[in-house]
Amino acid sequence: MNEGNKVMIAGLGSVGCLVMEMLSRDPTLSEWVKIIGADVAKEMGQRKVNLTIATAAKLGLYPDIEFINMNLLDVDSTAETLKKYDPDLIFQVATLQSWWVREYLPENERKKLAEAEIGPWLPMHLTLPYNLMLAVKKAGINPYVVNASVPDVVCPTLARIGMAPTVGIGNLGEVTPLIKMVVSKRLGVPVRDVALFIVGAHYVCYHIESEGNTAGAPYYLRIFVNGKDVTQKIDPDQKLKREGWDDIPQIPEDPIMLNTLTAATVVKVIRAILQDTKEIVNTPGPNGLPGAYPVRLGRELVAVVLPEDITLEEAIKINEEGNRFDGIEKIEDDGTIVFTDKSYEVMRRILGHDVKRFNVRDSQRVARELGRAFRSYGERVGLPGQALNAIYAR
Repeated sequence: MNEGNKVMIAGLGSVGCLVMEMLSRDPTLSEWVKIIGADVAKEMGQRKVNLTIATAAKLGLYPDIEFINMNLLDVDSTAETLKKYDPDLIFQVATLQSWWVREYLPENERKKLAEAEIGPWLPMHLTLPYNLMLAVKKAGINPYVVNASVPDVVCPTLARIGMAPTVGIGNLGEVTPLIKMVVSKRLGVPVRDVALFIVGAHYVCYHIESEGNTAGAPYYLRIFVNGKDVTQKIDPDQKLKREGWDDIPQIPEDPIMLNTLTAATVVKVIRAILQDTKEIVNTPGPNGLPGAYPVRLGRELVAVVLPEDITLEEAIKINEEGNRFDGIEKIEDDGTIVFTDKSYEVMRRILGHDVKRFNVRDSQRVARELGRAFRSYGERVGLPGQALNAIYAR
């Protein structure tokens, strides 16, 4: 095993397991990357690793995979584990409450609560990345950290306190292949000949996937085919924002199947870093920036790459405004997240969760309070037991 190629996957849920499987089945990685699967669930985590090893063997591949028990709520113990294994790259995909839990609400309740957007749920998604970065600092190691937990907001929040992950994954990065498929179909060119430079927040990604438009949120898009700018042929005057595209390819709504696309965006980022490809990947949260950008990735290289008609400052403003659509009014210099009035009022009215702002250092406490409020509400409106049990309320 060569040094510099140990990948730790922190969280073996659906996305974490899919990433582990993809890495183990990629012959360009499986023979020289050691995979460390880490999860709080000891028995199930080991079983998942066993299944990955067995499946790879059936394909004639024999990756080096090890399971370790790790609880991100225990920073000291996590730091000891990180110091022992000293991973070169950590893929952080653990969360206190998965996004799919709310999908099990009765439809009318789900729609009402959805008006709050993702912002007020951030304590659930920020706590474990924050703890991981605390543990990294305590362990005295310096790995690349690829964060999957709402990176459009979590990465810039952690950056405010000097703990930014290297880069995020998913969100707008999941939309780029769908847009390339549109261009391929409309212009009759191979998908591989299409290149995108896109800037936008999580809200933009969500609405393009679900509705074929950005629901009014700002974005930046440049489309090239074999180096020629064809943006005006595909998206004249930002039609995607105002009217939308009817031919955005539809993908399964089932969370497990959808996570396959998410996992593929992760593997692309991991490969770019470890193999030092220096390729441009559309991905969120680079160097603690809000929202997503075209980013050139390699070893010791995380650089936003933009066409000449937009500055980095302009791109940041687009994403800060996009985050407001998601219920994030602003992120203050001390790591305090402030929600928009609309999002705050929805959560206060429906759940009785009266929190307009919170600091990253208080994230776990606020998450616990939010979980208790949501669980009480879920019991009242008939949230199934499977979903109730997945709510963090300890």
